[in-house]
Amino acid sequence: MNIFGRKGRASLFGSGRKILSCSAAILLLTNATYVLSALTLYVDTKTNQVYTTPGKNRVKLGDFEPVRQAENATVQADEKNAQAIEARIDHKMQELKALEARLEEQQQAIQAAAEQPEPVLVPETEPEKTAAKEETKWYDKIKIGGYTQFRQSAGLGGDLENLSSPGDKSIEEDTNYFIRRARLVFQGDITDHLKLYMQTEFAGGDVSVRDMYGDLYFDKKKEFRVRPGMSKIPNSFELLQSSRDRLAFERADALSTGVRNERDTGVFFYWTPEHIQKRFSFLRKGLKGSGDYGVIGLGAYTGQGINERDKNDNLHFAARLTYPFQFSNGQIFEAGVYGYTGRFVPTVAANADAGILAAPVFNKKGYRDARIGLHAILYPQPFGLQAEWNWGKSPQLNDDRTRIVSGDINGGYVQAMYKYDSSWGPLIPYFKWQKYDGAEKFADNAPFARVREIEAGLEWQIRPEVEFVIAYSHMDRTNVKNLIHVKDANLMRFQLQWNY
Repeated sequence: MNIFGRKGRASLFGSGRKILSCSAAILLLTNATYVLSALTLYVDTKTNQVYTTPGKNRVKLGDFEPVRQAENATVQADEKNAQAIEARIDHKMQELKALEARLEEQQQAIQAAAEQPEPVLVPETEPEKTAAKEETKWYDKIKIGGYTQFRQSAGLGGDLENLSSPGDKSIEEDTNYFIRRARLVFQGDITDHLKLYMQTEFAGGDVSVRDMYGDLYFDKKKEFRVRPGMSKIPNSFELLQSSRDRLAFERADALSTGVRNERDTGVFFYWTPEHIQKRFSFLRKGLKGSGDYGVIGLGAYTGQGINERDKNDNLHFAARLTYPFQFSNGQIFEAGVYGYTGRFVPTVAANADAGILAAPVFNKKGYRDARIGLHAILYPQPFGLQAEWNWGKSPQLNDDRTRIVSGDINGGYVQAMYKYDSSWGPLIPYFKWQKYDGAEKFADNAPFARVREIEAGLEWQIRPEVEFVIAYSHMDRTNVKNLIHVKDANLMRFQLQWNY
């Protein structure tokens, strides 16, 4: 607001400038007069007093010039100070004029705004609020990843001609370069209460679905969830551990014979406390963890295997309890128990290579299929140990190869490892021994298999996206295709894995 008015303020500062100029002129004139005039002094002979005018008894002393160099300097300094003050006054006057112009512009803007009619405020409707929250579409939250494993095997001696494994076709004769796995994953938290996960397999010539499920969370901490769809069965540690993270080339036969390809169609419930969720996530980052399949996991599934329909209208039930303990030094040790039960219907067929001329007799309602197992893992920090063992019942081809019966299974593995973080990337040497006696229920006619195998290898994590593994294996195992038992086979395997 202009308190004095433009004319009043200009008059005030204008008068000030005139007064200052007059004062400076008077000061200069006085000093000049004082400098240029001569001074005549007289002394009274009786009183000895000095006077500037003549008089009685006064004797002239003489004429004096009171001009000095120091006084001239003082006068010059006064002149300069007066000029400087006048210059500053001019500068301030210019600033005041500019400020006055801005204030007038602001007052005009305020007055113009005041003359506009007030807008009518319309409350935001619920659909509009929802639209604002849904600026990020659900498909924008989907992440794409996966991995590919490229292998080669080299025989070092023994009965390589009859060597075969249900889990690794790259060890078979006349096989050179081999793509063991080529996975593509789509996943994302669609909302706070729904996560979608889908994984496809491109290796082997046929594209197939490995996972297709949704996690339905009951709470925002995501401690309780239900998982309907096709997914891994809450079972052994190694079956739940991704092949992307596993050290050994394949899972132990003693475990994979229970749930081949680790997956089935069903509904599962998982409970994981919030602080254990963080621990499971930490273990996946370089320590070969299995991921979050709950401290408690349980559910029901068809029991016939991945991408297979149910054959006997009978469900399998599985349950698992595990806990990762963390000690004061940061070391983590996980231990747990798991099991499943149900009735399994095997596939039967004539097999001339195995001497089976007619399909074995079997119960179309299935056979008891049940296991219980233990697992314990000391994570590699840097030294680690991993062990599992399970026992149970499974359908099995009898000795004369004519009938399917219920047989016992027994087996497991022990693995030692050491994680060394080098300047070239983490190096993890490992040694694994496994044993299994029992049926291969997913193979035709559920034949009995005997496995004794050792594997010693080294994983080199060249970069987070590239890993290389080399391993030696001595194999003593049954070829479930022709039922020939290979007691001695030695080979080297090489694997290049890239993650994306």
